[in-house]
Amino acid sequence: MTSRHHLRHVESMKTLPSGAGKISHLNASVILGESLASEEDDLVFPSNDFSSQALVSSPEKYLEMYKRSIEDPAGFWSDIASNFYWKHQWNQPVFSENLDITKGTIHIEWFKGGITNICYNAVDRNIEAGNGSKIALYWEGNEPGDDASLSYSQLLDKVCQLANYLKDVGVKKGDAVIIYLPMLMELPIAMLACARIGAVHSVVFAGFSAESLSQRIVDCKPKAVITCNAVRRGSKVINLKEIVDAALLESTKNGVTVDVCLTYENQSAMKREATKWQEGRDIWWQDIIPKYPTTCEVEWVDAEDPLFLLYTSGSTGKPKGVLHTTGGYMVYTATTFKYAFDYKPSDIYWCTADCGWITGHSYVTYGPLLNGASVVVFEGAPNYPDSGRCWDIVDKYKVTIFYTAPTLVRSLMRDGDEASNISNLISHVIMI
Repeated sequence: MTSRHHLRHVESMKTLPSGAGKISHLNASVILGESLASEEDDLVFPSNDFSSQALVSSPEKYLEMYKRSIEDPAGFWSDIASNFYWKHQWNQPVFSENLDITKGTIHIEWFKGGITNICYNAVDRNIEAGNGSKIALYWEGNEPGDDASLSYSQLLDKVCQLANYLKDVGVKKGDAVIIYLPMLMELPIAMLACARIGAVHSVVFAGFSAESLSQRIVDCKPKAVITCNAVRRGSKVINLKEIVDAALLESTKNGVTVDVCLTYENQSAMKREATKWQEGRDIWWQDIIPKYPTTCEVEWVDAEDPLFLLYTSGSTGKPKGVLHTTGGYMVYTATTFKYAFDYKPSDIYWCTADCGWITGHSYVTYGPLLNGASVVVFEGAPNYPDSGRCWDIVDKYKVTIFYTAPTLVRSLMRDGDEASNISNLISHVIMI
């Protein structure tokens, strides 16, 4: 693991090539900020000015950090973990793992014995640092002009109100809660509320069918389901509550009954009068949550206590729940966000992923908020009402870091350059 052979990919970048003409398999190379890259450019290097301001300013600096991370992982990650709040320090050893099935049960443990809470570190800690008035979430609705925002203090109030409600309906530490929501601010709020009280959230992408949702309900046996009545994606309205109703009916047939369905009224998509309703089980979010106190005690959990359950898509068989625990996930997702995105406190960050996927968990909610970032959450479709919507959002919120997928960019490129007017305000475009 510590050999020169293992690190040669990093060392090879110590000296940047003087020109693409000397590298036979490359067409060209450009320097970021000095000229525009084209489809024929294989390499784009940062300018000296960009590099000098970066958190990892050179290949040598990266190599130094990387070598220590594999030669002294306990020390490397302990130093990073110490920047977070821990009610009690973790035990020794810092980590224990076995990834070889021939040597016994597969297991990975980090910071076991350490007592913390990821919601506290993502929200309360930023407020205590004097950033309560900083915007945590910018929300852009499906329709242009439909928007909202929450500061870190306002976010904490809403998280605590939902957390208090969940406790009131019997959700305890270790209980599961299914979240079937589109990209409303209520989605990260629900995730954080569960984490605050030690409940295990399982976000299900709000595009999955009733059958897919039912499979996940039957498997994790949640104490509650959180959803909304409908969502508008582009010009299409999707009745999410009907999907949930069908899933809960199917779950009951399979022996799992859920007594609480908390439903957010997404007025831009459907009014409550048009929403099918089951008295005694269904509760309107807007009717009940604002009545709860805006303070909620933190449930301190072990680093190896479960944080969330995220299921595989089920495209190759029955969906399999992957359980993520608290401490190692918190430290790693915060660190990768900080360095991979070269995040600075003045940045406005937008990741186009849905929280129904792991990218959304790590790089819409937890990673950015653990770093005190201002995050854009977008409900709609990237080509609605036209293919310039993404760049309109970038301009509106002065986005400086834009994280998206090549698939999205390629789909927009089909509409021509006039629809791809990427704002010069973006300092980072990162694609996966």
